[in-house]
Amino acid sequence: MMPVFLGLTAALLALAFVIGRTIVAQQDARGQAMAEGDALLALSTMMAGLRDAETGQRGFLLTRNPAYLKPYLDGRRQLDGDVSEVRAALRRSPDPAAADQARIARIAEIARGKYGEMDRTIALSRAGLQDQALAIVQSDIGKMQMDAIRSDVAAMSAERARRRQEAFARVIKLENLLLPLIVVLGAAILALVVAGFRAERSRARSAAAAEQADQLREANERAQLLARELNHRVKNLFAVILSIVTLSGRKQAPAREIVEDIRARVHALSRAHAASQGSSEGDLVGLGDTIAQTMEPYADTEGRRVQVSGPELHLPVRMVTPIGLIVHELATNAAKYGALSGEGGRVAIAWSIETEEVDRRRVRLDWIETGGPTLAIGPEGPAGQGFGSRMTGLAASQLGGSIAREWPASGAIARITFILS
Repeated sequence: MMPVFLGLTAALLALAFVIGRTIVAQQDARGQAMAEGDALLALSTMMAGLRDAETGQRGFLLTRNPAYLKPYLDGRRQLDGDVSEVRAALRRSPDPAAADQARIARIAEIARGKYGEMDRTIALSRAGLQDQALAIVQSDIGKMQMDAIRSDVAAMSAERARRRQEAFARVIKLENLLLPLIVVLGAAILALVVAGFRAERSRARSAAAAEQADQLREANERAQLLARELNHRVKNLFAVILSIVTLSGRKQAPAREIVEDIRARVHALSRAHAASQGSSEGDLVGLGDTIAQTMEPYADTEGRRVQVSGPELHLPVRMVTPIGLIVHELATNAAKYGALSGEGGRVAIAWSIETEEVDRRRVRLDWIETGGPTLAIGPEGPAGQGFGSRMTGLAASQLGGSIAREWPASGAIARITFILS
């Protein structure tokens, strides 16, 4: 990528330089052409004035009619102005030449000499010396002066044409450099696009590989957690079954009734275990139904031992298993050590919606135990964190929430908060 960027930068700088030089050269060539055009126009005006003045002189000498003197007088009066205009036009040229000013000075001097010759002939004619005046005209002095002026004007025109051609040649040379530079720039841009496309494709592949690695790592972590949770759950199931047998055995009833009671409770525990494993993708499961089914093995027929309350709320299937794991773990602990380990214990499970936004609700689930044995541990909880506590914490994080637990003497309390979207 770096060589492509460097090449593109170099091509851009070169192109900008050549374009700038071309613009300057074009401006110089245009300014020079305009200045030289003005100078040649002024020279042409001066030459026309000289020719008209000479024609008027000849007409006056032949006819003695003063009307012929008007072109002569006009050209005589405009000579200095025409010379000044030529000099000003030459100074406006971006590339003035000192020889031009010298040549225009010589042209002006010869033109003044030509007007001096015409002044003498007109004066002699007015004085009645017509033959002397015509003799001066026939001496070809005026013709030589006009030829000298025409020669200098032609030389100036040729020199101006040469300088214009050189200026335009510089412009053409610079313009000829633009096309190769544009081609190089286009190739650099194309190479940059190709390199960018390849880099983006490589980045996308790397991102996909990284995402797959993350997914594999998460799947591995979930598999490990599932294996440990299954092992832990099997142990808990045995403990719950023993608790069910113990509680059922305390009843004063015939053996058959006690056996049926134990059978019903174990069957309800099986259904709760199945509920905690989730349903098919795309299903919505009621939170109350999930909790009631999980807690059914511990409930009594009067609905006093386990109380479940809260607004109607449906969970996506991916959230059923974490909720079932948490409630199952809390119920197991309550059956082993807490309120559900004795006949007078109670568990109240209630949930509420704390905040509700568009497509996003914050849910709070409270587990409160009362009437069980007095807890021997302090309110801050046990000294260490067992697997069950870690499992409920991980399950809460899968919900995008957290779990907080307290152990007052009256019974354990757990508060689970999570986001339902």
